[in-house]
Amino acid sequence: MDSDRIFQLIDTVVPFEACLYYQVLPLSLEGNLFKLGVVDAQDDSALDYVQRILAYMNCSVTTEPIATEIQRSMLSAYLLHGSQLREPSQTETETIAAPTPKPAPTFPSEAETLLSVPTPSIPAARDRLKPAVDEVSLMSPKLSVLNIEALHLSSPVEILATLPAPQLLQELLGRILLEGIGRLFFERQQLAGRILWSQDGVLKSMLEGIEPLLFQDVIDELKRLTDMPPSRVEHIQQVEVERIYQETHLLLRLRVMPANGGEEATLQVLRGAALRFYEQQQLSTLSRDALRLAQELQRKVNQIRDRTRLAPMPLEGLPALERVVRNVDNQIEALMNQHNLQ
Repeated sequence: MDSDRIFQLIDTVVPFEACLYYQVLPLSLEGNLFKLGVVDAQDDSALDYVQRILAYMNCSVTTEPIATEIQRSMLSAYLLHGSQLREPSQTETETIAAPTPKPAPTFPSEAETLLSVPTPSIPAARDRLKPAVDEVSLMSPKLSVLNIEALHLSSPVEILATLPAPQLLQELLGRILLEGIGRLFFERQQLAGRILWSQDGVLKSMLEGIEPLLFQDVIDELKRLTDMPPSRVEHIQQVEVERIYQETHLLLRLRVMPANGGEEATLQVLRGAALRFYEQQQLSTLSRDALRLAQELQRKVNQIRDRTRLAPMPLEGLPALERVVRNVDNQIEALMNQHNLQ
């Protein structure tokens, strides 16, 4: 599978939430032929959803069976891939601003797809996924509460450009936190800034002509919100922080990039089924890392044993090592008990 192509198709045609919900994976788009990987070939709703999207692009769909493990591993890789939080390219944003749609190129731009396709609402979880977990139960008492005071949700979008940076960020967050997977794109142009926001892969609105100082101030506010160092970045930096918003567990993923003498940024909000899937992948990664380290510890202990057999001598670090191993053993036992109770 061409992962770069699949990631691009998730970004532009079939949103991540839809792939997770319908158990599908976009494989390729060549000319007017779209190839879709499906876990359940009998699920007509998945094919119907994708066909409705591609009807606006005059494309036909062919399906190819794929294993559940392949579909989930590819979605996991997508979440960890840098393109998940990529900024819109100038070509895409110019298309968004165009008063009339352009002829569809061989590969449709994200803007054309988002503006022309009425994506159906997607529930946070589905029976075919892992049984839904009460989001409140995922909360940690140490997580900070995200308080948002958006006072202009019903006002024209142009009003936002007149607000100071802290309030402008509050208004933007109020919009992308309404539901689903929200994203903010901060694009720095030569003389001004542009902010776009989307929901579940569907472009919602755009704020143009933002004064450069205000544009940078909003990015700085985002850094403070996510505990990223305030200094200007010299290379791409990304942070992830967990927050509680209206009794819902959220993951905020901020990515900041140097651009045109300043910075650009993207912010993504994960929740519900998408967040649970992401957390499962993170736990799997941590488990593999822990096993690798445990195996390395076992090898080192074996080496110490063999050397002391050849030349017995006191081991100053042995008591400390014993305490560490005992502590790890107690934590593993606690995890096993917790797992058995679930």
